[in-house]
Amino acid sequence: MPTRIVIVLLLLLALGLPVGGAAAETGAGTPLWFKETGHTLAYTFRLFWQQHGGLPIFGYPLTEVFIEQGRPVQYFERARLEWHGEAALVLAGHLGRWAAADYAEHPAFAPAASRAEEGRDYFRETGHNLGGSFQRFWHARGGLAVFGFPLSEEFQEVNPTDGQTYLVQYFERARFEWHPELPPPQQVQLGHLGRQYLSAEQPAPESALARSRGPTRAWDGVRPTRIRMPRIDLDTDVVEGGFSLRGWDVPRYTAVHYWPVSGFPGTPGNIVIAGHVGYRDTIFNHLPDAAIDDEIVLVVEEMERRYRVTEIRTVLPNDVAVMAPTPNETLTLITCVPIGVYSHRLIVRAVPVVP
Repeated sequence: MPTRIVIVLLLLLALGLPVGGAAAETGAGTPLWFKETGHTLAYTFRLFWQQHGGLPIFGYPLTEVFIEQGRPVQYFERARLEWHGEAALVLAGHLGRWAAADYAEHPAFAPAASRAEEGRDYFRETGHNLGGSFQRFWHARGGLAVFGFPLSEEFQEVNPTDGQTYLVQYFERARFEWHPELPPPQQVQLGHLGRQYLSAEQPAPESALARSRGPTRAWDGVRPTRIRMPRIDLDTDVVEGGFSLRGWDVPRYTAVHYWPVSGFPGTPGNIVIAGHVGYRDTIFNHLPDAAIDDEIVLVVEEMERRYRVTEIRTVLPNDVAVMAPTPNETLTLITCVPIGVYSHRLIVRAVPVVP
């Protein structure tokens, strides 16, 4: 299999993903480790974190990535990031809606009349206005995709972190706070809803809350690290891999799970894993011998998840639809055939075996 497969631009267009800037750089997913909290940040979450404001918007990571309500999530001081593999999309969780539940009877949360004539935005979806410094911050720092719709008007609130009273406004994914004691560029701050949620609900397992030993541990709780197909003696490590506009990197001695588009075991989405053929008894050298109903085992940490082969076919290199997100959990294995020619791609697809 060629070391670089020049089909990524076609893939991005097929999936509707952006084709410029940092969104298409392999290095953007390189794991980071924050000594302040002892947690990592990598792959699609690092990309989203960096593109939408980084530390001032989301704060430091408070957990490692773990599965919550059927999808990979990670908690930060001010937010929860969620990987929606069925759409190959990162979203910020609705922690603002959770926090706003305590204000069901507060007048600031009752639908308001439009004040758009005063230069404010009015959102019919929730019946609330947005203006002033909060309006400028909302538009400049990501708008609807990062913060969601406003759930309230502005009102005075005692901050649960420092006990001081600030002007605030609630959004689906965040709480804006006005801090007049800070320099002008920093006067709009986001509340620590991630910390509040973890403290009140404690949804994260101890393994995700424990300090990580370093950046290489990023996503260890959810990513596949080994793949086996017992009948054809396929048994190899799996590493995380990204892409650039010039092509995909395929490691020479392991298989690769493509983090920019892939789902993860036990969650919705298409788990895309590629590997070389042509190396004797290594990687995907025996994948052309696969048959319908063969068992495939993915290892995540020390847990095994089993799949059954349901489809085997060959496609041309530019047929990238097999890598598109799927609404349900699907496993897609890819290699090059025939050995020595490598003109086509062998696609082996499987579905989870429910215990």
